[in-house]
Amino acid sequence: MLRREFSGVIGVAGGIVDFIVGFTILGQNSMEMGNAMNAGATVAYLLLVLGAVVLLTGVYVFASRMMAHTSTIGLLMLLYGVIMLGLGVGMIGQFFNLMMMQSSIISGTIMILLGAAMLYSGFDMTKGMKTSMR
Repeated sequence: MLRREFSGVIGVAGGIVDFIVGFTILGQNSMEMGNAMNAGATVAYLLLVLGAVVLLTGVYVFASRMMAHTSTIGLLMLLYGVIMLGLGVGMIGQFFNLMMMQSSIISGTIMILLGAAMLYSGFDMTKGMKTSMR
């Protein structure tokens, strides 16, 4: 089973990346905002919310001495990993109408890597919980 610190660091790093990308998209879309909120701003707000949730989960995993809810946290990490993989693929493929964002390939690649690490960590946390229950 992976060390708890690895999962915490992955969560904190994922939250920070989500915040940075969200604020970058929001800053770039504030220049072109009209009457309606465009898809880029919607994705930016979703990334900010996701960043806050992932960051708080990572801090909880990193700071807690005895994790009583390892399988729950593992399932959350799996969910966050899937969401980050989807957002990363969307950024690389520019599905979110983010043509102005010059670093979408870099941000998308980082999000895919962190999403894969979250999937690995979450799978390990849920697998570790099931084997320890036998």
